[in-house]
Amino acid sequence: MKKILYILTIIITGISFNSCEDDLLDKTPLDGISDADFWKTESDLALYLNQLYGNFAGWPGAGAAPSYDIGTDIIVPHSQWFGASSTNRMDGKISIPSSGGGWSWTNVRRVNYFLENAERVESGNLLNHYIGEGHFFRAWFYFELFKNFGDLPIITEVVDVEDEDILYGARSSRTEVANFILAELDLAIEKMESASQVGASRLNKDVAAQFKARVAIYEGTWEKYHQGTDFAGSTDGTGFLQQAADAAYSVIEGGRYSLYQGTSTDEAYYDLSVQTDYSGNPEVMLYKHYDYLTYNIQNSLWNQPNLQGMSREMTQLYLASDGEPIAVSTMFNGDETLDLIETNRDPRLAQTLMAPGDLDIIALDGSQSFFTLPDMDRCSTGYSIEKWRSKEIDESNLRTRDIGYILFRYAESLLIYAEAKAELGTLTQEDVNLTINKLRGRVGMPDLNINAITPDPNWPDYGYTIPDYLQEVRRERVVELFGEGNRLYDLMRWRAHNLFVGKRPIGTMYTTEIEAKFPNLVTNSEGFLDPLVNVLENGGGFGFNPDRDYLLPLPIDELTINEELHQNPGW
Repeated sequence: MKKILYILTIIITGISFNSCEDDLLDKTPLDGISDADFWKTESDLALYLNQLYGNFAGWPGAGAAPSYDIGTDIIVPHSQWFGASSTNRMDGKISIPSSGGGWSWTNVRRVNYFLENAERVESGNLLNHYIGEGHFFRAWFYFELFKNFGDLPIITEVVDVEDEDILYGARSSRTEVANFILAELDLAIEKMESASQVGASRLNKDVAAQFKARVAIYEGTWEKYHQGTDFAGSTDGTGFLQQAADAAYSVIEGGRYSLYQGTSTDEAYYDLSVQTDYSGNPEVMLYKHYDYLTYNIQNSLWNQPNLQGMSREMTQLYLASDGEPIAVSTMFNGDETLDLIETNRDPRLAQTLMAPGDLDIIALDGSQSFFTLPDMDRCSTGYSIEKWRSKEIDESNLRTRDIGYILFRYAESLLIYAEAKAELGTLTQEDVNLTINKLRGRVGMPDLNINAITPDPNWPDYGYTIPDYLQEVRRERVVELFGEGNRLYDLMRWRAHNLFVGKRPIGTMYTTEIEAKFPNLVTNSEGFLDPLVNVLENGGGFGFNPDRDYLLPLPIDELTINEELHQNPGW
């Protein structure tokens, strides 16, 4: 049974959750509960936790770009969307805020308040489960802060005006914070039930285990690759990498999930991205369900391509259909134009990208239309993304307004396990068969044989040397999880600034067909669309400062109020 997170507006009669300021020093109690009879039953615990589920990511509002990878090196925003993407972070344009800037402790306080009061409920079959959810959410909110700020104060109680040692305390080191987050998830895994016991609408222990793997691979690689810099942790990352492998393997070994296979290798990957109901999908562990007609809540997929486009650099990561890099494969026919790009390639490219001749729309009367040219008014690279784009038009929901949003899927556990083992230097062919080759098999790609990897002349240059098998594991990760919101923090944890600093992603060839319909677009010297050349700093390349921009700055007012807080490196 899968996890479904329904997007509902819940009006709670008799109970008000009062808001509070975002800064750590706000002395108002976390949440004032007006109903004196609250905290009596386990249903009260579920009711309180329901408000926290809304903090998970979902589709942005209508007209916005749907991918959280937008603004990185793999998805380029349209000019209308620069400020609402990762472009500024990648370009080093972040400035020190006077307040806010993401340094928000509201949700941590909400969870602390919950955990302090949950044990007032004396009985219930799911009492421990809900307490486990509380620990999951504390880990979730801490991880969101951790990715941006590194060192954090560890606060596990509701702060009152008398708690000056907490209010004006120092930050714990990043390694201590990572260990705290993982300990919270261990508690969550211990206390939470499986999906079959809590139903289709709640978190469960498998989701907590996969999230633990996500946190551990993040910190394990961060501490490995940031050694010797101002951003280093206190270990070499090995212990975290082992925790990542163990947590991911526990999901795999549990056998409760499997990869969605669909009806064919030519459609399975695409079909996974355009379903409205994932409750019967064997791969999806937690998702948000959208029902526009019932709840009048729409996502932003109905008017694709939604101010975004895949970069040419991303298209070149996809292997040829023989499993070889395109730089050496005899199967590769070129990629200079959209007519060529999908030919003899990893089928996931054709299932992710629109090319001439692709089925575009199926109308209610059964008539069909086909893609010819990209809409350059909404796709700055010409590489229009097919992923999440349902082809069926229903006048009642404007094509894809009800597509579900996947939060956790089983494929991530496979990828984390393979990566952790590769980073540890213990990856075996058996591990690859269990993970990477399962993903490749879904789309009909040849298996990866780690003892016979063809070197790719165009492997990404991370600024350091990694084994061939790790290059292929990283390639598999970006191809499989394309557009799902992992890219920015993958670049950060891998210390991968060498990939993008001083460079900019480009688009497709500016052909006469595209120019005839969309004249006067900017190109580079080779004739490829160059939408960021006049946008980015540093001579038209990303201006990310590797001595500063791996973490965000703390706001000025927090540093002024609390002398024990110190600014992040380089700011």
